[in-house]
Amino acid sequence: MPPNRSLGTLGAVLVLGLSLMALPEHHKEAVAVNTRSRLLTSGQWLFSAAIRYARHQAKSRFLLAQNVQLALENMRLREAAMENQRLRYALEFRRAEANRDLIAAAVIGRDPDQLYDTIVIDAGRNRGVQQDWPVITAAGLVGHVASVGASSSVVELLMRAPVSAIVQECRTQGIVSWLRGNYFHLRFVEAGSLVQTGAHVVSSGLGGRYPKGIPIGIVVEVQTQDRDPLFLEVILESRVDFLRLEEVFVMSPVHRW
Repeated sequence: MPPNRSLGTLGAVLVLGLSLMALPEHHKEAVAVNTRSRLLTSGQWLFSAAIRYARHQAKSRFLLAQNVQLALENMRLREAAMENQRLRYALEFRRAEANRDLIAAAVIGRDPDQLYDTIVIDAGRNRGVQQDWPVITAAGLVGHVASVGASSSVVELLMRAPVSAIVQECRTQGIVSWLRGNYFHLRFVEAGSLVQTGAHVVSSGLGGRYPKGIPIGIVVEVQTQDRDPLFLEVILESRVDFLRLEEVFVMSPVHRW
């Protein structure tokens, strides 16, 4: 604090003290009572403010905890609703295919380095699963069982191996191979074929691995090829969400689709 300001403050205090000393006794008593009352009132106000602040903080923490609990509960309910919807869809599909041998299984593993290659399901020899059996969902063909364990199996997805296929509407045949994501090529479709967008592509039954008629995808693009004018470029989209598979069905190949 600067010297001048210190001296000024000291002088003000001295003047105030001398003024108080010069007051009559009843005035001194009134000033003392008033000062004591103000100090007590200020103390009470500060104490009440501290209590109000503490209560506000506790209430805020309680409300925040309640909000977090409600958010978690909403997430659990949303996930349960989505799971119920998937299972209901799968159950309806299972009932529709009651005359076939379908083994319901849950996806329990996936190779993070090969997202489009393989998945692991919780059904193996204990459920009657055998190697090379087709794996499907209500949306279409997923792949086939590559190896079978005691209580789990490795499923090789559709991206790994070409599939002999046929276009339902015009009976044009070709070979389905992976392009990217959920998109596939239908190769070796001759120019002049009557393949159109919106047509359904299913397994042809040739090759012995997949029964005839399993849905593979919908044609989304048909173009002529400049580099190979003898064949059309046919692109189809699978309705199977390969990255989010949670429930699948292993299908006995002895039954026709």
